[in-house]
Amino acid sequence: MPRQSKKVVTITQVKKDQPCENQRQALSQLKRIKWNIEFRNENQKIFWETIHKSDVTFCAGPAGCGKTYIAVYYALQKLAEKSNSIDGIIITKPLVEVGGEKLGHLPGDVDEKTAPFMQSFYYNMEQIIGKNRMEVLCQSGVIKVIPLAYMRGITLTDKIVILDESQNAQPSQLKTFLTRIGNGSKFIVTGDLMQSDIKMQNGLDDAIRRLSGVEGLGLCQFELKDVVRHKIVAGIIDRYEHDFYLGDVSAEETISRYVKKYIMGKSNEVWTNIQ
Repeated sequence: MPRQSKKVVTITQVKKDQPCENQRQALSQLKRIKWNIEFRNENQKIFWETIHKSDVTFCAGPAGCGKTYIAVYYALQKLAEKSNSIDGIIITKPLVEVGGEKLGHLPGDVDEKTAPFMQSFYYNMEQIIGKNRMEVLCQSGVIKVIPLAYMRGITLTDKIVILDESQNAQPSQLKTFLTRIGNGSKFIVTGDLMQSDIKMQNGLDDAIRRLSGVEGLGLCQFELKDVVRHKIVAGIIDRYEHDFYLGDVSAEETISRYVKKYIMGKSNEVWTNIQ
C-alpha cells in the first residue's frame, strides 16, 4: 500500500525544520504548498484580482491595509506555480528616510546598503515562506533588490516587480521604473497618497492621474476602514490626515484634562490600579 503524504495547508506546515540549502530545494518546497490567501476585507480581494488581470497595478491606501503583504504573497505564489513563466521577484523602494531622518553613510555593497529600507518586504516574505527559504532565494538571486537609481537601461522579463512607498518617488523615477517592463512581467506599485517624505512632486499621485485609462493598467485603493494592522491605527491616521484642529490648549493641559475625565472620573478602585 503506497504511503500517503502529509497534507500541506500552509507554508509553515511544510516540515518546519526541513533543510533548505539551495535554490532548487527552496523552489521545490514552494511548489508543494497549497497557497490559499485569506482576504480580510473586500478591497484586499479587489487588489488581488486587479493584479491578476493587469500588467501594471497601482494601489493607494493608508498604512496597515495589507498592501505590501498582498503584493508579496501574489509574487511568491506565482513564483511557485508551475504553469507560468515567472522566474524571479524584484523588489524596490525609493531610498528615502522617514520624515527626512538621516541615517548617514551605510557601509557594504548594494544589498547591504538597501537592506534597512527593504525590511517591510523581508518581514512579509518571512511570514509567508519562512526565513530560511527567503534567505536562500535572496542569496541565489531569485528574489532581488534593484534600487530605482539602477533601473535605467534594463528590461525586466518574466518577473513580478514590486515598487513600495512609491509616494516617495518623483514622476521621472516612476516613468523610468514603469518603462522597464518586459514580456511576461507584472509590475505592482503601492503607496500612500497622504504620506510623503519628499518635498518634490509626489510620483504616485502624478502617475495615477496621468496613466488612468492606459490599456493593461489597473487602479485600486484602500480606505481607513480597511486597516487591519491594529484597531488603533485607523484612529491615529484619521487624526493626522484630516486637518485635525489642535486648538490652543497645551500638551500639559491636555494630559491634565484627560486624567480628570478618564482616570479621576472613574472609581477609586480603578484609579488605584492605574497608579
